[in-house]
Amino acid sequence: MRIRVQGAALCVSFCAGFATAQPVDNSVASRSGDARVDAAAPADERIETLVVTGTRLREQSAQEVRIYDRSRIEHSGQTTVADFLATVPEVSLNSLESTYGATTVRLRGATEGSTLVLINGRRTQAVTGSAALVGFFDLNTIPLSMVERIDVLPDGSSAIYGGEALAGVVNIVLRSDFRGAEASLGYKSAQGTDEKNVYGGAGWKSDSASLSFMVSYSDRSALSGSERDITANSDMRRFGGPNLALPFFGSPADIYSAAGNLPGLNSSLAAVPRGSSGVGLQPSDFAATAGTQNYGSYNAYQDLLLDSTRTGFFLSAEYRLRGGIELFTELLASEYKNEGATTPPFFLQSAVPATNAFNPFGTTVLAAGVVRGAEQLATFTFHDDLLRPLVGARGRLGEWDWELTALHSQDKGGWNIGGQPNGAALSAALASSDPRTALNPFVDGPMASPDVLASIFGQSNVTHWEGDSTLLNGFVRGAPLRLPAGRLETVLGGEYEQSGLERNMDADRSAKAAFTELRAPVIARGNELGAMREVLALKVAARYDNYSDFGARTTWQAGIELRPTESVLLRATSGTAFKPPTLYNLAAPSSSAAFPVVDPRRNGESVVVQAEQGGNPDLNPTTSRSSALGVVWSPTGMSGLVASLTGWSLRIDSGIKLPNPQYIVANESLYPGRVVRAASSPGSVGQIISVDATYINFGSIREEGIDAGVDWNVRSKAGRFSPAIAATYMTQFEGASAPGGANVDRLSRASSDGIFAPRLKATAGAGWSPNDVLKISLAGRYVGRYYDYTPTRMLGDVWFIDGAVEIALGKMPSSGGGPPGGLKLFITGTNLADKLPPYATHFRGYDIYNYDLIGRTMFVRLQGQF
Repeated sequence: MRIRVQGAALCVSFCAGFATAQPVDNSVASRSGDARVDAAAPADERIETLVVTGTRLREQSAQEVRIYDRSRIEHSGQTTVADFLATVPEVSLNSLESTYGATTVRLRGATEGSTLVLINGRRTQAVTGSAALVGFFDLNTIPLSMVERIDVLPDGSSAIYGGEALAGVVNIVLRSDFRGAEASLGYKSAQGTDEKNVYGGAGWKSDSASLSFMVSYSDRSALSGSERDITANSDMRRFGGPNLALPFFGSPADIYSAAGNLPGLNSSLAAVPRGSSGVGLQPSDFAATAGTQNYGSYNAYQDLLLDSTRTGFFLSAEYRLRGGIELFTELLASEYKNEGATTPPFFLQSAVPATNAFNPFGTTVLAAGVVRGAEQLATFTFHDDLLRPLVGARGRLGEWDWELTALHSQDKGGWNIGGQPNGAALSAALASSDPRTALNPFVDGPMASPDVLASIFGQSNVTHWEGDSTLLNGFVRGAPLRLPAGRLETVLGGEYEQSGLERNMDADRSAKAAFTELRAPVIARGNELGAMREVLALKVAARYDNYSDFGARTTWQAGIELRPTESVLLRATSGTAFKPPTLYNLAAPSSSAAFPVVDPRRNGESVVVQAEQGGNPDLNPTTSRSSALGVVWSPTGMSGLVASLTGWSLRIDSGIKLPNPQYIVANESLYPGRVVRAASSPGSVGQIISVDATYINFGSIREEGIDAGVDWNVRSKAGRFSPAIAATYMTQFEGASAPGGANVDRLSRASSDGIFAPRLKATAGAGWSPNDVLKISLAGRYVGRYYDYTPTRMLGDVWFIDGAVEIALGKMPSSGGGPPGGLKLFITGTNLADKLPPYATHFRGYDIYNYDLIGRTMFVRLQGQF
């Protein structure tokens, strides 16, 4: 049979979908719309073309999958995949692309790289080159305008999908079912930034073939940290907080003595006076600023939202041969670029000799502060190109369906960080006695001519990467046995993957896998109409993965579905998952640098050591175990109502981190051989010489919580109403930073490593559609209270209100000559109350994980179907 998942049926109407998404409810598939059969399809063409996320079986597993359809995406007002996912209660993620140069999705606070990203139900390459240091697939490579729906499975699922599905799966389904043509033009604006969006698509179908393609383009302008008060000035004392500004970014600079007081002053430091010409100065010119410093922050100089362009192309085609065999292909190509201002050149107490043409102190002094005039040289440019072709075939062999696919994924890119100093040229300019070539740190203004500054700070830090993955997958699916309660559904399959990564290193690996899924109905009974209704079913899955570098891993998953009545589904799952060390974790190039540490074994002695960082070929995979127990209620007497409640737990062990050298020194006994000491006499401890701070397995996380949701789609004489609410409430989030170490409470406590989550995150809203012309929705996104990075101050307890209006212009009453029937106008707004982040003691000055700088946005889009 041809079975096509109906994304719109799995969610409620567009309005309720705007507030939340309905969990998949397969308690009564024929009523809820879980899957529908195209009865008109010829018998030899009845091939399953799409399965629900979380299983390769014909029916959804006992796991909860939340589905966000095209209507929800269009009415969210968001324009990137990452920004849309930030509105989902079970998702927490980094809101700033500029933090890593890449963006991922994080489910229930779990660390970056713990969620597997699928495209059209198939694995992406584990790591794109831009995110190699952290280890995840960059969501920026997928334009949101090309997305049909997003499925979120917030549980480990390695038994189904293999490695990387450590703490959940996000399946991004691209648009591929165009009938005729469609085009859209949109403009989005906020204070200090705007964005233009355009896309077009078309499709064609016949009895034996189909072809669909789509192109998209977006262009967003930068948002500078100087354009928001919270980042323009990092002195939070105006809000009752601390001064987070630093003298290294003072403007003008600060001057320090090399020893004792500055000549002619009663202090060892002085700020360069504002308005200083920098020429002909005397020590007495610094008398009024002696003992003071100018402070500043790099936030004000950086573009925290970069100027970016995204271009995408997606093609899909199918051809049906005689005998029921179906050939299909996909091609996804995208290009993502961004650029903007980054951290300007600055002095870190650099020596200014007495020979400097502008030095008024007659001796060597030290300077700290921004190199004025060189700010425009500090630029960041980034690009990444993704190419993902796929070919496949599917068909039937007796009672079995089969499918074979070959998928290749490749990304190429790089970044360029300008404004880097030439060390020799910098030293020469600071020591120069010629005013034409000397740097002048004593001026309130440009420290040299543009040509001189460019000759010193015209260097660039350039990084290139290339990642690729070739994936061969095949499986058969059928029901070989008929049990008393129904058919035993079975999936058997295998997979082979070859992947590589180049980023100042060159590494590759291969992996082989075999997998199986079984679903057995155990009890069934007849209803009042005489039809059989499934009451109890069991589901198991297992997978064996064998990697060429670290070895083999077996994972399993088990679930149970109990339907005591037609309107109630009870379900439970438990399973194991893993994430292999990435190629960068294993083979990153080694580097060594001086690093100050405090030695607890030598009475807190401070010492500068050589710290080595890089890859570690002896790493083990990160492992997890997750469980869930829930209920779904869809009463027959209240059509359109679906409520769910799920309790869940997650345990992650042997996380992979690049540790701070001080952490290794403080936990020396737990990591033997990583601290090298000088020889010492018996009974004494030698001084530390070096520390091995390469990637290491350490730490564990324990999480527990409850997901709840209610959706109701009500039809009345006044139109269609769709109230909805969804929430994730965490009851435990703690972790140890070392094997056997004490657990640290991370629940509602902000942490500088980003591994934390508010206790409560929720969405609530309602939609109203009085007729076919107008649809209106209003939704709130709530972030619960949590401690700032330095307790006991609290953040959170905030609502962000979004709204959307859709007008079907082509259906409006018209006296003739009206717009085409498929023309629609969308007006969406996010953060309508314009709530900007409060200060936090994060280095950015606000919490980047739960707030953003953009504020209120308005998005107007015109869409036409032809």
